[in-house]
Amino acid sequence: MDKKDEILKTALEIVSTNGIDALTINSLSSALGLSKASLYHYFTSKDEIISGMLERGHKNIMKNGFQLDLKGNGRDILEKAAEKWENMFLDEDNWHFLRVVFSLHLTVSEAQEEYRSLFLMLSSQASVIISSFNIKEERKRALIPLFSSALMMSLERILEDEESDFSTPLLGVLSLLS
Repeated sequence: MDKKDEILKTALEIVSTNGIDALTINSLSSALGLSKASLYHYFTSKDEIISGMLERGHKNIMKNGFQLDLKGNGRDILEKAAEKWENMFLDEDNWHFLRVVFSLHLTVSEAQEEYRSLFLMLSSQASVIISSFNIKEERKRALIPLFSSALMMSLERILEDEESDFSTPLLGVLSLLS
């Protein structure tokens, strides 16, 4: 890991754990054991650090990919999707990134864009999953936005409390399909 990436990773950890106000040049340089001058060599401002950490997080999530295994029946696909989401979202780097996105999406435009991208990704996956079930098209159209919203709410709960998981929206979808 290069120094710039180490700085961004540490900044993500500070913000995800203590909030955006805890991210200062002093706190960051102290956490890294760097002088402020060294930190300014890599980043000229807190805004540049915020942009950099959101970009880093986005690249890391994209690196993991969002492809789902669509083999099996609808229940199998749902279970495999839940396992993939939990593995991807609970990865330490992704977890910090997503906590930052959820905490800043109302105040920082780049975080808002990431939040929207995440919602679109989960919505498209919800659409693919619901489409794998043998049910009427009008029912599919009604279930997709419900499932997408439930996934985002579950993700938010997971980020707040690591004991949560994706089983609740999945069980909800299964009960609506029965």
